[in-house]
Formats: sequence, C-alpha cells, structure tokens
Amino acid sequence: MTNPPAPNPPEPLTLIIDQASQGQRLDKALSALWPYSRSSLVKATKEGLITVDGVPAKASLLARAGQRVVFWPPPPQSPPPPAPLPVKILYQDATILVIDKPPGLTAHGAPGVKGPTLASALLALDQSLAQVGEPDRPGLAHRLDKDTSGVMVVARTSQAWESLKAAFAERRVLKKYLAFAQGRPRLQGLMENRLARHPHQRQKMAVQAEGRLARTLIKVLRYFPRAGVSLVELTLLTGRTHQARVHLAAANSPVLGDLVYGPRVSPLLKERPSLKPFLGRQLLHARRLAFPHPTEGGLMAFRAPWPEDFVGLWRELSRLEKAAPPSEDTSSN
Repeated sequence: MTNPPAPNPPEPLTLIIDQASQGQRLDKALSALWPYSRSSLVKATKEGLITVDGVPAKASLLARAGQRVVFWPPPPQSPPPPAPLPVKILYQDATILVIDKPPGLTAHGAPGVKGPTLASALLALDQSLAQVGEPDRPGLAHRLDKDTSGVMVVARTSQAWESLKAAFAERRVLKKYLAFAQGRPRLQGLMENRLARHPHQRQKMAVQAEGRLARTLIKVLRYFPRAGVSLVELTLLTGRTHQARVHLAAANSPVLGDLVYGPRVSPLLKERPSLKPFLGRQLLHARRLAFPHPTEGGLMAFRAPWPEDFVGLWRELSRLEKAAPPSEDTSSN
C-alpha cells in the first residue's frame, strides 16, 4: 500500500475494530479508543494519515469488526508563544472565560499568519489552556474572523471544551451580531440558502446548491438615508464560515469595509470623507452570545460593548442626519 507521508512517531498507531465499534463512524469509534478528539481525527483523515485495511479512509466510514486501522499521528505542534492579553475579560470561572475580542486579532495561527494571535494571548493569561482543545487553538471552541470584534467564550477544561463544541454543533447557542451595511438590505427576516467554498476564489464562500444550510435573521435597526448606511442586527441560526458577511452581501448590503464581499473601494469614501476614519475594517461585531454553562447547565448570556469605531461611526452618521446620537444601549443592542 502507499503510506501517508513519512510517519512521525517511531511506530504508527494500529488497532483492529472490535464488535463494540461495529457500525459507528470511524472518527467516533477511534476517539473512544485513542486519546484524540473527533475533530483532530477528521482532520487526519483529510490529510491521508488514517488507513483502513491499507486504504486511506474517510471519517464518515462505518466501521466493521475485523478492519485494521493504522494512524500516523502528526508531529505535536508547539503552542504559540505567549503574548500580552489584548482582550477584555467579561466573565470568568473555573471552567470558562468570556472575552471581548478586539478587531484585527486573528483567532489562531495558520499558514501565512504572522504576529500575535488570540491563542497566544490566551496562553499568556493561562498556560494550562495549552492542554485544552486543539494544540494550536487553546481553549477555542469557536472563532471570529480577524476583523470581527466581539464576545467569545473560551473553555478552561477539556470537559468544558467538549461541552461547548457540542452546544455550537447542536445549535444551542444564541449568536447576535451588529453590522453597519451599505444601503438598506433588500430582505428583512429570514434568509435561508446553502453556502460552500467559491468555486474559483477559495478564500470566499458563496451561495451554492450543494452547500450546507445557512439561516440568518436580518433586522434593520436604523437607516441613515443621507449616507445610505444601515445598522443591522443579524441573528445567526447556523454557524457557517463568513455567514453574516455572505448573507448581507446577498441582500445587496455588504458589511461596510468588507473588501472580500463588498467593493474594494467604498463609494462612501468619495461621498462622505468624514466617515473614512471609521472604515478601517469590516464593521461586524459579535454583540451577544448565550450558551448553556458547560458544567452547571444554566443559560449564560453576555454582551460585548460597542467598539470605538462603531460608536464613532454612529455619532458621525447621526451628525450627518442632524439627529442627536442615542445612548450606547440603543434598541437594547
């Protein structure tokens, strides 16, 4: 057979599927037998590191008793170097941290990512997080895009990480975002379609029939006609990559400052130069997050304050409309 690229440990891991694992998905069966999470085993199958009876296997393969499984574990990754914590802690206890991620901070390391990450900042706060979750994603059960700000929950124990991952996967988490968007969305209410990787631009997602179901509730909180800008609330009922950004773009109102799904140069910069200081990133903010506590079970709910660029843009838009800016908690958002 053709082996995966050079085994990293002295010996690969090998086992024979027993009757107890018969009929289970391969990733589920192996996670119960080896000290690896299901997500890491899924990743290993995609990289060709797991074979069944000498053939590279998919994670969804249904195990049969007597099959011989061989796994070449990847080399352990060094955790990112600790860095000073650039995020505000909204809540913490023995099992979770709830933080307010600033814009411009990548969640974790990846090819091409340079400089500090949220992962390295978290390790500077608590080195024990290196033992929670994936090696390069300490404690992270979900993520936000680099230029998206707002509330996130971080697991401090392996049990909490597994519980939070399950809550996100099973859609038991409430996620509300705020965005400043170009124009007025052509649709309010439920937007439902399927998203998958763009066939030609792999850094983008696109509406495609063969994609995964994505559902978002869109609500315009305020429209500023002079600038042609809307403040929009988005409730994410699913958790697809770039979902909020794609759905606003599909509603003909891309997020202001979004260079991937919106225009490369915002027409607002020509029409309203006073707005330029506030358009340095995609103006998307994870405002609210509610989830079951991983050990106590009760519902926990948190809000991240408006970031400075949101407050500044609101004030400038209100000035243009000759209206007094509202309090920070306008419309309970």
